[in-house]
Parts: sequence; C-alpha cells; structure tokens
Amino acid sequence: MQVAAFRRAFARLRGARDGNVAILFAFLSLPILGFTGAAIDYGLATRLEVKLQAATDATALALCQTPLSTTKAALQLQAGTMMTGFMGATVTLDAITITDNPRQITLTARAPSPIFFGKITGTTTIRPRATARCATPLPKTFEIALVLDNTGSMNVSGGGQTKMQALKTAAANFVDYVYSNDAFSAGTRLSIVPFASAVAIPASYRSASWIDLTGKSSYHWTNVLSPGGSNFTNRLQIFAKLQGVYAGWGWAGCLETLPYPLNIQDMTPSSNDSYFVPMLAPDEPGDSSATYACVGQNCSYNSYIDDKTDKTNCDTTNNLTFAQLEGRACKYVSPTGATPTNSNYFTGVPNGPNFGCTTQPLQTLTSDTAALKALINSMAPLGSTNIYEGLMWGWRTLSPLSVFAGGASPPASYSSSAVNKVLILMTDGENSWPMNGNSPYNQSMYFPAGYIKNADGSGPNPRLPPGNQNISTTSRARNALDALTSLACSNAKAAGISIYTIGFSVPADPIDQQGLNLLSSCASATNQFFVANDANGLITAFNQIASSIGSLRLTQ
Repeated sequence: MQVAAFRRAFARLRGARDGNVAILFAFLSLPILGFTGAAIDYGLATRLEVKLQAATDATALALCQTPLSTTKAALQLQAGTMMTGFMGATVTLDAITITDNPRQITLTARAPSPIFFGKITGTTTIRPRATARCATPLPKTFEIALVLDNTGSMNVSGGGQTKMQALKTAAANFVDYVYSNDAFSAGTRLSIVPFASAVAIPASYRSASWIDLTGKSSYHWTNVLSPGGSNFTNRLQIFAKLQGVYAGWGWAGCLETLPYPLNIQDMTPSSNDSYFVPMLAPDEPGDSSATYACVGQNCSYNSYIDDKTDKTNCDTTNNLTFAQLEGRACKYVSPTGATPTNSNYFTGVPNGPNFGCTTQPLQTLTSDTAALKALINSMAPLGSTNIYEGLMWGWRTLSPLSVFAGGASPPASYSSSAVNKVLILMTDGENSWPMNGNSPYNQSMYFPAGYIKNADGSGPNPRLPPGNQNISTTSRARNALDALTSLACSNAKAAGISIYTIGFSVPADPIDQQGLNLLSSCASATNQFFVANDANGLITAFNQIASSIGSLRLTQ
C-alpha cells in the first residue's frame, strides 16, 4: 500500500518536471532561432556586398575610360547598363559625381538583400552599399621609342601573313592609339628605330659633330690601310669615290660599334675613340664579278670592285697577302669593275660598301604621324639580327645626354617629372654575327664591330665586355652580343627608361630559350615582357602595351 502511494507521488513529480523543461526549451529556442536567422540573412547580404563592390569598381573604371567629352547623363546610363549586366538584376545607383583636373568619377550603388527571418529578428531591410571612385589621369607626356626588327627572318609567315606585315599593322595601330587616346598629351612624341645587323641614321646627320669626319678614332682605318697614300682623310671620301661609279653606293648612314664601355652608355663624344665611325664594308679580295671569290685559302663574299687599277702602285696584286689586298686604299681612288648587282652568297644582302646596312634610317622623336607611318610602311626584311645595336640607338633617341640631344627638338631631361620615357623592343630572333668559315683570315662577315680579324690584324675585343672576348665561333659571338644587350638594358633602365620587350616567336621560326631569357631580363617588369606566337598575337601585344602605358587607376 505504501509502495503504490510512493509510485503515484513520483509520477506526479516527473510530469511536472517535463512540463517545465518544455516551457524552458520553448523560451530559449526563440533567441537561438533569431541568432541563426540573422547569421543567414547577414551572410547573404555580405556576399551580395562583395559582388556589388566588384561590379562598382569595374563599372567606375570603365566610366573613366570614356572620352572627357562624355556627358554626365550618358555616363549615368552606361553605369546602369553595366551594373545590371554585372549583377544580373537592376540595382539602385546614386547620381554620379564628377570632378575635374583630373576627372574623378564617384559611383555609389545599392541593392536590396533578401530577408528570410525578419519576423523573428525584427529586421525589415538590408541594403548593401558600394562606392568606387576612379580617376582619369591628366594626359601624360611620353617619349616612346619603337625598336623594330627588320631582319630577313621577318619575311617568314607569321600566321596568315608575313611577320613583317603583322609588324607594320601593329606599329601603325600603336601610332593611331597614342595620338587618339586621352591618356597621352599632345606633346607625346615617338621615335622609330628599324634594326637588322646595324642601324642607319638620317642623312641630315651626315655632318653631325659626333660623326668621325677627320679620322680621329683609332678604329677609322682598321680595314683601309695607309690612307695617307691615297689622300683619304675619312671614310666618307671613299664612299664619294664609290658613288661615282654606282649611284647606290653612297653612305647609307650606318655606324660602327663604339669601344667598350662607351658602347653601353648614352653619351656624346669627348675623346677620339668616342666619335662614331661610318660603317664601310671593305672590298674583299677576289674577282668582283663572281658571287664569291677566293684568294689562296681565303674566300670572300663581298668583292665589289677590282683589287687593282691602272693607278701607279695599284696596278698589280702580285705577292700581296689577303690582308694587303683587302686593306689597300689605292683601289678606291679610281674604282673599276663595279658589280652592284651581286648579293652575298649566304645572307642575300647586296654586295658593296654598305654591306650589313640594310634598314631604312631611324626616325628621331616626332609627333608627325605621317612621317612615322611612312617609315613603318617602308620597312623591309633583310639582314642578320643585332638586337644590341637596335636597343642602343633606341635609347639614344630618348637620351638627353646622347647624340640627338643637340637637335632642334631634343629629348626631355631625365629629371623631368612631366615626361615619361618608354622603349619598346620587338624582335623575332636571336643575336647573330654571321661567321665566314671559308675565310681563315677575316673569320666572319663584316659587322658593326668590324671583322673577327681586320685587315690591320686587330679584332673586336676592345668593343666587347671583358668576359666575352676572343670570339671565334657563332655561339661565342652571340654570347658577346647578348652580354652587350643585357648591359645596355640595365644601364637604360637605371637612367629611367621603362622597357617593354616582345619576342615574336612563331612555330615555324621560334626564338630559343636563351633569346627569350634575354628579352625577359631586359624588360623593366615581368608584365612588360610579351611573347607573340602569331600575327594576331603580335598585334595584341602592341595593343596591350599601348593601353597599359596610359593605364587608369582607382583612387580608393
């Protein structure tokens, strides 16, 4: 009886406890559900805000790319269209604000976020907001050098057209962009430097003070011996004699490489060997009427006049060595046997005193778009690749310290805060100094650094870095030119030149890894080095460089 009573009492107590627990749980579940619902609603809002900010940033930058003449109403309409496209739904835009000098556009966007737990949390609206301000920089003044490969390999197909055709399109597009885009001021100027084995300067500089017109340089007579006996005082006098027998043999404007380290610096002549010596490819010994000629064990590929004439002391070749025949000055006094129609057996370059000087003369800094495009249109592929010479002459067109600083419209000072200096180097190949295995004497074709062995017995060592001398093979010659190129790049960048490089490496004619590494290291930054694998890629690379030079920015 007592046991039954106890059980009834315990049952009543347990029922009371369960009821209290249920009441307590019901009471506590409301805030838990509220916290959970709020987290979900605000999490969705946060994700929406991130997306809204990204869309607002992109839209603001696009607005700042519009012409300065674009009306506020047109900008507002464009902003609405772009934001809807980015967000996939209509958003609310505040009225954009615009300030001048420089133009700054402020865009604020709002978008409602869905609320699922509002009845529990008491939240009725969540409206993420995003603001972006972009700036259209004040037009900048640039001095830009286009250093363009004009070598024979540019005649190879680059995908639907030759590489040269693609280059002409890309370069012309670049000129158009610079002179039609608001990011570039009206004072922006361009230079164009076509290069192959050498670089030619305009005829107007023929008598410039920095040209060696009096034989001051110790390099002036390396391949024309005993000039006094023929009364020649400079190489241009020899060109004048040769032009007398063939009009196309006047000096084409190419210059020899300066001695090291002057040849990796931008400077004006201050000593005899710092003057620029006109390139004169000597008449190599042999029968000028033949494609190539041999004298003993030496075969030459640039024999363009007779080795002897009827002049006293020039009427025989008996007992003369290859070096003496090559270096004798008397044969230029009254040249005979001119053969201007022959071309080099290996390179296809025309024989004559301008052997290796195959490009159109460079254009110094100008804003004359007609002149720039005329030069681009006249470019032709011929000759071997000397990236180093192209780079140095491109730098010289930008330098306030070098040979073009004394002109009517000189380059701006390096210290100028108003002018930005840019060099764009484009090549489709690697540095190459053609060797001549059939001439144990010269050992190479004529080059801006002369021969591996010149008529006076000298070589190119004084023009090469100390670690790249005594060259005798194609690979060692290339390494020496690569070293000069690399040093010149470093010096130009240190002077304040921003360098972009483009390797035009098509599958049918690729640039090897050593060549690509050289271009990559020469560029001022990793994103300033481009590789184009076809014609469209080259055009795209130039377009990307043009747009990045005057790139926009967000101010906050």
